[in-house]
Amino acid sequence: MSSWLNIIVLSFLGQKQNMSDIVLVYPPVSMRGKYRKVATGHEVPPQPLICLGAVLRENNFNVKLIDANATGLSIEEAVNQILTLSPEYVGITSPTMLISTAGTIAKKLKEHNPDITTIVGGPHITAVPTETMTLYPDIDIGVIGEGEITIIALLNALKNKTDLGSINGVIYRENGSIKITPSRPFIKDLDTLPFPAWDMLPNLLKYYQQSAARIDRQPHISIVSSRGCPFQCIFCARNVFGNVTRAHSDDYLIKMIKYLIKRYGIKSISFEDENFVVYRKRLIEFCNRIINEKIDITWDCASNINAINPQILSLMKNAGCWQINYGIESGSQRILDFIKKSVTLENIEQALKVTKNAGIITKGYFIIGHPTETYESIQETIDFIKKINLDVFQMSFMIPFPGSEFYTIAAQYGDFKND
Repeated sequence: MSSWLNIIVLSFLGQKQNMSDIVLVYPPVSMRGKYRKVATGHEVPPQPLICLGAVLRENNFNVKLIDANATGLSIEEAVNQILTLSPEYVGITSPTMLISTAGTIAKKLKEHNPDITTIVGGPHITAVPTETMTLYPDIDIGVIGEGEITIIALLNALKNKTDLGSINGVIYRENGSIKITPSRPFIKDLDTLPFPAWDMLPNLLKYYQQSAARIDRQPHISIVSSRGCPFQCIFCARNVFGNVTRAHSDDYLIKMIKYLIKRYGIKSISFEDENFVVYRKRLIEFCNRIINEKIDITWDCASNINAINPQILSLMKNAGCWQINYGIESGSQRILDFIKKSVTLENIEQALKVTKNAGIITKGYFIIGHPTETYESIQETIDFIKKINLDVFQMSFMIPFPGSEFYTIAAQYGDFKND
């Protein structure tokens, strides 16, 4: 009898260890549509999720993470993996292109276990919360804006069965209606957050890789060190972080880089910040510490054309910066003015020139299909790309994302299908 009892106890303990309070999910991406023939298949770590994971763990929640995209899971496989962890709550992050997939995952989870509470966060539901909750009835709760503080308050309220209406930054269902609470203020000091929980991801060096055009040395990793953007480009969705710019300190950044070097042997980094160079004081302190502490790392970043000068470029080069990625967008001054880039073609040419003079590779991002675009403006862009001193260029289609100014005016300039 005692041996059978031991088996039962061990089985119960094994099941309990396999249970989670919450499972965080990045949905799978299907390669289809306009980009399917040219998609490079590169994946970067879903840093918003591992930031949430770190905060949840710090607050004693049992949390697991499933990156269905990086590991190549289908929707069904992702759902099955979630169910094996027996969570009370499932948090799904969703950019606009994955919102229908997030809704499908929520639906399938509910079919298997109606007691699971499904929570969706990310750019799309932040931009159009009521519309999203209406279209996807299996999403129980939406987190609007930054999620780190909200998710803790939300899970505590659910656990204690208290009123969700007292929590800022959520949208939820109550007695057949949809209710939304006031927005939550932005986190002022990002250094109050723990380091992202990199260890929650599947094998970091196996499943995550930048595009070849942004890798200097291997192993390589992509990280985000700031939030928000001060500029007003009409195609950018600023719904999650807005124009309120905040950044981790150079001390936080240096400590995290040292951790990544020690834990994963990282040799180069891509900073995914919308504008790494705009935080000038931090940039100078960061570069000086890289140089003075002889940290063996190379890195690339994005910058606004107007944010650089020869002195700062020289410092960046000495600190390991090998490439700067500029959002140029168009070779037509008329188009640049329309999309509120606040830059001239002359500014662009000069910035690329001084960047190259500093020994830093230049990459330019361009968009085709702007509002009021014509064959003539497209040709201007082609001619400009051929003229300027650019090492790498990337072209994308203009898409009116929810949360951007363009989304609100797109119908004025053509046939707009907002799905």
